[in-house]
Amino acid sequence: MSLRGYSDNELIHRVEAFTQGFDGWKKGVYDCWVRANKSAKEVDIFADKAYTFVVGDDGIPQFRMVCTGTSLTGSWALKNYRQYSKLGAAVLASNQFVRDSHFYGTHKGYAAYRQGKPFPFYRDGDLDSLAEELGELHTNEIILANCHRAKQNATSTIIYNWSAACLVRASYTQWCGWLAFMNKRPLSVAILREWD
Repeated sequence: MSLRGYSDNELIHRVEAFTQGFDGWKKGVYDCWVRANKSAKEVDIFADKAYTFVVGDDGIPQFRMVCTGTSLTGSWALKNYRQYSKLGAAVLASNQFVRDSHFYGTHKGYAAYRQGKPFPFYRDGDLDSLAEELGELHTNEIILANCHRAKQNATSTIIYNWSAACLVRASYTQWCGWLAFMNKRPLSVAILREWD
């Protein structure tokens, strides 16, 4: 399974027209995640893409890089959510945007981006391996849906326990390049559903 390539203009238009919470392009750095449509046979595969844009004083988004990763919760959290919530595993909602949602910090002891503002999410409690946007949309909680890497010095292929609603880059090399580019600046995040 592979996402088709999206042009800069397609991504920009999609964020503007289809994300809740978007209030215009303002100076800063943006990750526009495109969430791949998955079947039950394709769970736990790093199949999403994170497109990074930067906006300067002119208000025009400029594409900088794309990384492979996941914006979905992995199967371990989906089946073991009771260890941290009785309501179900958190699944970040798609077609949403939050400005300055993440800030530079740490995740499990290494440099990463920490969630600093609520990002809409659902609770998936049906105990299957497919992360789904079901039930009530939660909008006012910070659940530590951080932006981080998977394995150190490797490229991961299976999500499993790398994400419990986190935004995870699969390639350590891509992660290091992105982290250096970010240079500790705040991050705004949009999550889009895959489209034709």
